[in-house]
Amino acid sequence: MRSKRFRYWAVGVTAGGALLVGTALVAASRPAPTGFVAKVVGCDLSSPGTARVGYQVTNHDGTEHAYRVLVTVATGSSTLGWGVSLVSRVGADESATAWVPVSLTGTQSAAHCSVRAEIYDGHSGHHE
Repeated sequence: MRSKRFRYWAVGVTAGGALLVGTALVAASRPAPTGFVAKVVGCDLSSPGTARVGYQVTNHDGTEHAYRVLVTVATGSSTLGWGVSLVSRVGADESATAWVPVSLTGTQSAAHCSVRAEIYDGHSGHHE
């Protein structure tokens, strides 16, 4: 009777160990996130003719980058206003957040905000 319990215990420990090792290998083989993600973090449409759009850019690349961010306010397919924002020196696995004022034309009652970013490692137009 004792040998059957030992056999079940040994099989259970071996299976548990194999499961842990397999899980670790799958997790280690997944590639790290690359590129970047830009998202809207705020869309203030409370002032007539003006919007305040907050965005966040997260750099998943292994290198520091600057970004050019296009901020757009629209209703359906009609653009009410847009602006461009530059953000520099976003380190690897870091984020940068900014708020951009956007002048609007038209009715903003059903408006929504969006952002689109691209890497812009050129000159940002200011001195350091």
